[in-house]
Amino acid sequence: MKLNVKTAALAAFAATSINGSALAAGPEVTTQKLAENVYSMDALHYNSLVVIGEDGVLITDPANPFRAGLLKEEIAKLTDLPVSRIVMTHEHYDHVGGTDVFPNADVVAQENFEMFMDKDPLGMLPDQLDVTFKDALSINMGTTIVDLLHFGPADGIAIAVVHLPEEGIVVTSDMYAPKALTRGLFLTDSNVLGNRQILNELATWDLNYAITTHSGEMGVEHLVEGAEFHNDLYDAVYPTIEQVYQENPAGLVTAVIELGETVKLPKYESWENYKDLGEHVRKMGFAITHGG
Repeated sequence: MKLNVKTAALAAFAATSINGSALAAGPEVTTQKLAENVYSMDALHYNSLVVIGEDGVLITDPANPFRAGLLKEEIAKLTDLPVSRIVMTHEHYDHVGGTDVFPNADVVAQENFEMFMDKDPLGMLPDQLDVTFKDALSINMGTTIVDLLHFGPADGIAIAVVHLPEEGIVVTSDMYAPKALTRGLFLTDSNVLGNRQILNELATWDLNYAITTHSGEMGVEHLVEGAEFHNDLYDAVYPTIEQVYQENPAGLVTAVIELGETVKLPKYESWENYKDLGEHVRKMGFAITHGG
């Protein structure tokens, strides 16, 4: 079934999108040079890192076959080299499709990604992973070094933080949004304590660009603000939870639910989706009291 779905999707992609004129008339790809041989390509609500190496090109999160075709056309404007590595920032299906558009590329992911390979009814996942890693992997592209780092669960369990230390570039997915709260309905698979841990670590790094894959905004200040929001959220929730835990652990669920109604963070009132703050409060409360 998975192969049939993929074949059908690729056939539709080929029929509607494969020739250059059709792609040229399609959605715009915003390409920005970040450093020598390093680019970002923002299209269809996803921002991919593109690294041109000596023998091939590394990209992150093609997302789906149509968007992968757009990336392929755009990369061809920069180099004749083929895409040789596709790095998955995490396992969420909306990020991982389109690998078939680059049939000779190695798919690289954190090893927890493998848990999902047989749990994909729509056939969005790649057919196989070519390279996996546990805690860290360093990829020498000849032109620069790309480090992949796993700090534990955050928005998903197969997180690969992509870091170019020489260029001061980091790529993360779904942990923060510039001047916005993530919409509450998208928090279902997010461990916000994990988000907090990773963002606090990255906020100490010497960075020139911080890419979060659903935004074309790449200012490091947005990552720092994302870390501050998670810290303020934790500080607003933890004291009450600690007190309830000491006095009556049976009341923890009720306490978390009530905090979702009462906690306010005026500092972030101007941010998009502030109305969903209660969902973030409850998510943080249950991360503290329940884990997951």
